[in-house]
Amino acid sequence: MSSSAAEPLQHFLGNIDDFPQRKVVPVEVEGRRIGVLRRDDAVYAFADHCPHHGGPMCYAQVVGTMLPSAPNEFRFDLDGLIIKCPWHAYEFDVRTGEAVGGIIRSRLMVYATTVTNGKVFVQLKRAQRSPAADAEISPS
Repeated sequence: MSSSAAEPLQHFLGNIDDFPQRKVVPVEVEGRRIGVLRRDDAVYAFADHCPHHGGPMCYAQVVGTMLPSAPNEFRFDLDGLIIKCPWHAYEFDVRTGEAVGGIIRSRLMVYATTVTNGKVFVQLKRAQRSPAADAEISPS
């Protein structure tokens, strides 16, 4: 007797052009409010709930961050991939949900997204990292 795993249910969010660049757009799916962020041709989705104290991440500011570097050297990167909680300014990478700098161990819940023929879909099952993250993360 063989069984196949059921395909995860994908929810249509809209056309890619419905999501402006580097701006969080709140969307409701199955009674859950999620934030959707487009950066170039990649789209990211995350919970509207900061893991620190529940701040509304759909109102997060889209930023970049300073990366570890040599003394007296400053490296700004990840522009448009970091969101900052409006309550306490904790920053999270939208590709992985990890807190920037490891300040807190909790992760922001992120959801897998796909873009097919200009249409954006999300899976509400928690993703450890967005598939788009693997395409964008490259060794320095």
